[in-house]
Amino acid sequence: MFPSIFGQDAVLGESSDEERKEVYGHIYITLPPTYKALGIATIKWSPDVPIPDLKGPQELTTTGYEYKGTFYLTQWTRLETSKYYFEPLENETTERWGTRWQRTTFTVPSNTDNQEYSQYMFYLREDDGSLPEAYNVTVYAKRFSGRVIVRVLEFVPSTGAGSAFIPRFSQLYPVVPYRTVENPDTQQIIMPQKTDAVSK
Repeated sequence: MFPSIFGQDAVLGESSDEERKEVYGHIYITLPPTYKALGIATIKWSPDVPIPDLKGPQELTTTGYEYKGTFYLTQWTRLETSKYYFEPLENETTERWGTRWQRTTFTVPSNTDNQEYSQYMFYLREDDGSLPEAYNVTVYAKRFSGRVIVRVLEFVPSTGAGSAFIPRFSQLYPVVPYRTVENPDTQQIIMPQKTDAVSK
């Protein structure tokens, strides 16, 4: 496990010269004004289970901020189907930026062939030109609603080999179908049903 660049227990936003950056809805982060805003990127991902009415890959709308080789990426995605939902997240207990998050950490080499993280490396390389050997990555995630996941990714330069397992978005946030019962007056959602095909 790797601590945040500001310390695991640090909470940004206490200093008056820090700037608020919207992530999604009422969720935000605060960063020192030394952080440079980067362009918006669209990161592609796909659920690990087939969803008949889902057209093509889903998108993580991503905005980056950089200072001296450390990056913060804020992002959100909306599942484009009403028949499947993200499972509730476990351990949303890390307090930061006035919000409780699920916190996950791992190390990613800059030359990774991971389908998701290779997209991030391409995005970071566009800004910096060259990249360090690896990044310690901290992922702060929140299930905003049944169909929306909000995240903040912190990339801190590192060295050495990457983690043995680098989880993709779809592995961290499985989707499950909802079973409905219809009657002449209403359609009621009964409960989510897990599928055996979902990767953990």
